[in-house]
Amino acid sequence: MVQGTVSAYTACFDKPDPSDAYQIVGYQEYALALNYLVPLVQNADKEDLEAYDAVIQVMDELAIYVNLSRRYDLTKWNPPTPSPDSQQAIQEFRLSSLNETVAFEGDNYQRRGLGWIMALARLEHGAVEVGYQQNKNPFALEKLTVIEREPLAELLLDAVRSHFWAMKVEPQANWVRHGRLTKISDRTALAYGRRSVMVQAMLESLFSIAGDKLAPVQLQELQNWYEQMNRMQRGVSFVIYETAKEAISRQGYDAWSADLKGCKRLVDGIKNDIRQGNAQISISGK
Repeated sequence: MVQGTVSAYTACFDKPDPSDAYQIVGYQEYALALNYLVPLVQNADKEDLEAYDAVIQVMDELAIYVNLSRRYDLTKWNPPTPSPDSQQAIQEFRLSSLNETVAFEGDNYQRRGLGWIMALARLEHGAVEVGYQQNKNPFALEKLTVIEREPLAELLLDAVRSHFWAMKVEPQANWVRHGRLTKISDRTALAYGRRSVMVQAMLESLFSIAGDKLAPVQLQELQNWYEQMNRMQRGVSFVIYETAKEAISRQGYDAWSADLKGCKRLVDGIKNDIRQGNAQISISGK
């Protein structure tokens, strides 16, 4: 195990794989940023914070962009042969209460300030924690500073929108979510599962820090998104089960046991499906 630990935020890599490195670029850097900036803010007074922001305001490289989910404007999406799934996605988007809004005329979607930098670092670090660690509080909300609270809520909602609509327009993701087994690799299926778990963790954090700021219709819609991610996880369980069953039957094993490794929520979901009878593995020798 290669491990780097700095104060409360950790960057931990178990059994390193070169391909995984590309998925967690910046993980340790975000941990370091939070470990330095959180104490800085906690020990700062109002004048200090204003001075920090004055420096950050003039640094273009520290601008944070919001409403990135605007790229998924499904009102402009026109697939040549729309499937029932794509038609449903377009309809859901048009009726959504959560679509992006322009904060003010001429908004360039740039936000500047220490709170925004910290919120982005917390979001990115937590997103990796969800998929690769067994952290029950991936965004470390107990250490959330006041200046991060509103920026983090906005970034969480935008991240949820981006991932949700991206999966809604992806045919394979819809097939998995609806339990229609497709010829996709288990790695691809697990990527969908990890993504759905990440969206759920983001939603849980959003409810925690900004649930009282959302309208009832928005809370209801977000709950629906959460349930759709649950269905995605069940679809992933089905794909993994069918893939394993086929692979094992080809080997001719009389019995099978496996010590599943991976995202804890996904592993627990697969085990629960088997335990509850929603899936089972029964292989006879040839």
